[in-house]
Parts: sequence; C-alpha cells; structure tokens
Amino acid sequence: MDRTAPTDLEAAVVALGCFWNVEAAFGALDGVVRTTVGYAGGQAPDPAYATLGDHAEAVRVEYSPARLRYTALLDRFWSLFDPTLTPAKRRYQPLLVPQNAEQAEQARAAWADAVAQDERAERVEIVGDGNFCAAALRHQKHLLRRHDDVTAALQARLPDARALARSPAATLATGYLGGHRHPSRLADDQDRLGLPADALSTLRAAARRHGNWNAFVQAGRST
Repeated sequence: MDRTAPTDLEAAVVALGCFWNVEAAFGALDGVVRTTVGYAGGQAPDPAYATLGDHAEAVRVEYSPARLRYTALLDRFWSLFDPTLTPAKRRYQPLLVPQNAEQAEQARAAWADAVAQDERAERVEIVGDGNFCAAALRHQKHLLRRHDDVTAALQARLPDARALARSPAATLATGYLGGHRHPSRLADDQDRLGLPADALSTLRAAARRHGNWNAFVQAGRST
C-alpha cells in the first residue's frame, strides 16, 4: 500500500477536538493517503502541545483528488460535529482551514448550510490563512502506537518512526483502530495493509469495539 500510494495529492486542514481521534476519523476514508496532526487557527509562533497559544489541535489530510473531493471531507467534518458540545478549551475549537480559494468557497457554503439547520454550527470557525504546524513525532498516529502488535508489523518494513507517521498503511490502520472503518472492509483491505493475522485481528476487534466517539473527541478526551 505504501509503495503504490498515489503521489498527486491535495491537502485539507480541519480541527474538531482532540487530534488523535480526528486523525483516525479522516484516515479511514477511501481516498485519504496520509494524515498529520498539528496546530492551526492562531497567530502564536511555534505552537507545541503544551504551549498552543491561540491555536487549536488540527489534522492535515492529504488525499487523492481522483478518488475523493474536498466536499466529501466537508461532509465528514459536519457529520462528526456535535452542536450540543461546547469545547472545554481553545485547543479543541472546531475549525475549517481552507488551503486555497476553491476550498474556502466550498467551506463557506457548507458552513452556511450547517448554520441554516442549526445555528449552533456558527461556533465553527473558518480560518483564512491556511497555516498548519505539525506536532511532534510522538503525537503522530497515537491510536496506532497504543497497539504494539500492529505498530511493530508496520514499522518492520519502514526505515524509521518518521516514515511510520507518514505511512498510508499506518493511516488506514489508525482509522480501523479508532472505530471509523467497518470491520467488514478488512476483507478488501488486508492485502493492501499487508499485516499478519494477529495484527488484522487487532484491527477487527477495535473496529467492532468502538462506536460513538463525538462526546469524547470534542471534549478533548481519547476513546
């Protein structure tokens, strides 16, 4: 999967609470190649996990435009947004961070539609500068690294931890581990993932175990 991943990619940046969970939610989508957690939405220089300033935890989603449209990512965002929850801190503020003029236009249209249905959607900010700062390596693929068997199987064929963080296979595996891809999809995905039977069993069990995560992600808690 890593060797055959498309290289003609576009990027989107979203924030919807704890970035560890948001990474899994978007990594599970067909057409998403890579996810990176980090910070966006503020002006403070050099944000870090303990010193975000006015930034929010965010995820950069790299996707193949031949397989996935930005509007589908917006659909995913709004399907996960829970208007009944108020972020406990600025770091969990929901954001859309368009990377170009076309994305900005589509983000504003989707925001307007959401507000028309529920005025509480107004709390979602659309940030115009498009800036994104990647978080430290230890925060990348956090849900994956909580499962030693899957991590070890993926890392064994990659040169280092940085390659694991950027791995398309690791991105998809994280989607399963977060419960955002149906376990029945493993029948089609197992060859692409190239994982041994025990690691596939871990993905299947996690995908079955996890369900509704919105109350956790936007409150800044991990499932």
